[in-house]
Amino acid sequence: MKTDSAKLICLACYQDRLASVCENADGYKLFEIRDDNFYPAGLLSLPSKDPMDRTSAILACGVTIFLCGAIRNRTRHALERAGITVIPWLTGTENQVLEGYLHDGLAELTMPGATV
Repeated sequence: MKTDSAKLICLACYQDRLASVCENADGYKLFEIRDDNFYPAGLLSLPSKDPMDRTSAILACGVTIFLCGAIRNRTRHALERAGITVIPWLTGTENQVLEGYLHDGLAELTMPGATV
C-alpha cells in the first residue's frame, strides 16, 4: 500500500502478536507508516480493562488506523464514529500484520470464517 503522508497505526497486541480479542490486549502498540515503511512510535498505556476507557486513550493519541483481532461492536463503532479506520479479525505477529497492511496482504491474515 503506497502511503503519501504519515499515518499513525495502532495494533491491539498480546505480547508480540495481535490479541485474539481486542479487549484482552496487554498493550496497544503505535507505528508510524510513511514512505512504504513502518516505524515504532510508542506504546499506548492502557488505563483499565474498560473498553470505553481504552477507546478514549486511542482517540487521544491521534491514531488513524486500528488493527485488531475480534472486537466488540460498541468499541468498533465508537472508533469509526471518531474517524478511525478499524480493520478487525486479523491474526499474526506485529511484523506480519504491518507488512500485510503495507503490501495489501491482510486478507491472508484474517481469522477463519472472517473477511477483510
